[in-house]
Amino acid sequence: MIAALLDHLWQSTLFAAAAGLLTLVLRHNGARARFWLWFAASLKFLVPFTLLAALGERLAHLLPLPRVLVIPPAAQELSAPIRTLAVPHAPSLTPGLPLLLAGLWLAGLALILSLRLVRWLRLRAMIRSARDLSVPGVPVRVKASASLLEPGLVGVFRPVVLLPAGLMARLSERERDSILAHELGHLRRRDNVTAAIHMAVEALFWFYPPVWLIGARLIAERERACDESVLAAGHDPEIYAGGILKVCKFCIQSPLACAAGATGADLKGRVRLIMTGEAARRLGLGKRALLAGATALALGLPVVAGFLNSPLAEDVQRKVVAVMRIQVTDRIARNVAAVSEQIGVTPLHVQPHRLPRMKVMAISAPLPELVPPPQIPVAVASVAPAPASPPKADTPAAPVTGTREAVQALYPSGAGEPEAITCRTPQLLPGSRLSGPEVCKINRVWAQLRAEGKDISPDGSMVIATLSRSRATMQPGTCYNGLPVISVSGPALLFACR
Repeated sequence: MIAALLDHLWQSTLFAAAAGLLTLVLRHNGARARFWLWFAASLKFLVPFTLLAALGERLAHLLPLPRVLVIPPAAQELSAPIRTLAVPHAPSLTPGLPLLLAGLWLAGLALILSLRLVRWLRLRAMIRSARDLSVPGVPVRVKASASLLEPGLVGVFRPVVLLPAGLMARLSERERDSILAHELGHLRRRDNVTAAIHMAVEALFWFYPPVWLIGARLIAERERACDESVLAAGHDPEIYAGGILKVCKFCIQSPLACAAGATGADLKGRVRLIMTGEAARRLGLGKRALLAGATALALGLPVVAGFLNSPLAEDVQRKVVAVMRIQVTDRIARNVAAVSEQIGVTPLHVQPHRLPRMKVMAISAPLPELVPPPQIPVAVASVAPAPASPPKADTPAAPVTGTREAVQALYPSGAGEPEAITCRTPQLLPGSRLSGPEVCKINRVWAQLRAEGKDISPDGSMVIATLSRSRATMQPGTCYNGLPVISVSGPALLFACR
């Protein structure tokens, strides 16, 4: 749980950093675009990438198998945000620490919710005690309050413009119209709704400082966007700036972010921008393409990662890799035959349909000597001997007939009665999650294999060298107990024992 939380926080922080870089690119454009970038960074804390990855897995199941494209190895790097950003190893925690952390989080959540509930109840009480004002051309109710609270838009579902009664006498008609235009700008932009959503993010992730920094940027950009809308509506910048300064002298700031007021953010910077009359530039074609590409990348990357990691895509990829291995093996066989004809050496005749069964195992370092575990006898009804090739001079194996008692061991050492049967437990096949068959030999064969530093491959089809002893030698191209012997140091010889 803690590892998943850290993973989500790291991905959300990276997303917020990318949004911050985009706001620097758009610093000379309108504040509206920068606001929505910061709001997307806030929403990322509520929407983990795992949900989008699950959507990608769902799409992989909906697509028919013939339409699934072959995924090149380079495209698998698209899943990096899911795999590399995840916490590889969760820190070792004491048993009581998760409960302690959960208790601290609940305490902080309860404290923040309690404070905001108290402030909201105070605002509701002010609205009930305020008297209605008749302002023509305003689509919402306007009320005058006896408090010193700054003019603001209060409410999420049924917002109300709340004005201090003592301020109306201090403002001229044009100043009052510009202040009302600012509040109507908050109404058109649904700033109270977006602020309430981010307040929920702050309550859930109160312990994470970047969340509060995003909230400060949201307030700054929304106030700047409303200033731009007031100036775009034709209001005089000097009168509008003077009205804001009178509000700051007479009133106090709104206690809640979801009650959008007129004096939020950096007041000095806002007045400077209002008085200079710097018009916000429109987004050009290049910046529009940049925002569209960033949006497609942020939404499509997790979906593609989930699609690539789906069981269907992995199954198709395994089949494609198996076909490519067969093609490479055939190409190597043709090249070997061509080179053999050029140098006058008779090429080896290999049956193509048997090549996929041959496995070449390369051991780069000596394997440690394993201590054989105690052998547990297992009673079996009968052990039927596998068909073996005719005995040869170098084959020490003896035919096993009749019904005998077999034992199982992880690493048979050949100890015990020479003619007793010992079965090696199934081992994992190289490059696969599946296990090979159970290999049964008499103890005399196991002992000779251990003495010569040899072993039987996990699939039971060949004899391999373990290199666990210095005197272990291999004779490539020979057969041992009816199984082919391969070389682990020289070129691979592909053949089948007759």
